[in-house]
Amino acid sequence: MSVSNEQELSAEASGSGTYHHGNLRETLLELARKHLEDSGPDKLSLRALAREAGVSQTAPYRHFADKQGLLAALAAQGYLELTRLTLAAQKAGMETAERLFTAGLAYIRFASDHPALYKLMFGPVIGQPMQFPELKRAGELSFQVILDIVRDGVREGTFDSNSPEELIAMTCWSTVHGISSLSIDGMFGCVDTNIPDTTLIEGTLRLSLQGLLART
Repeated sequence: MSVSNEQELSAEASGSGTYHHGNLRETLLELARKHLEDSGPDKLSLRALAREAGVSQTAPYRHFADKQGLLAALAAQGYLELTRLTLAAQKAGMETAERLFTAGLAYIRFASDHPALYKLMFGPVIGQPMQFPELKRAGELSFQVILDIVRDGVREGTFDSNSPEELIAMTCWSTVHGISSLSIDGMFGCVDTNIPDTTLIEGTLRLSLQGLLART
């Protein structure tokens, strides 16, 4: 990611809402995330979060139009966190194919570590996610990580160049998302094998990504 994109990611993560008694927006998001992890999205309530934050019941509406707005902001935070982790997983000097693998593995680990947040980000709870600019942009930044690796790999001849770069990146995304979903739902445990789940997950990812390599 370029310097300008890193600055944009930082700006996206900081948020813009403040409250005269402190950063109420961030406080509400922190409380909402805890409730999401503890009991899921159904029981989340702006009024309940206001009581817990010690503010009036109308104060949260200065930052979120409704519960869907709160959930969209929470999902956007998840995408920004995912972006940071997949960027950080790529070390200087790594070959491009290994960058893709380590970024994919970081993606899967994020889903495993935060299953409730991950399901909010990709599930049906937020009915029309593209109507929230903050969420849309955060999702684009997350996908850009994969797309940048693919573009580097195509340019240097590591990845097959017979398909559009966006299609290759979408294939990578579909792969890691599928593995992530199987993992957090415990489906790798359904496989009758003595191979540990971690080895299955890493092996599945590596074998899947091999299909993107240029033929020599």
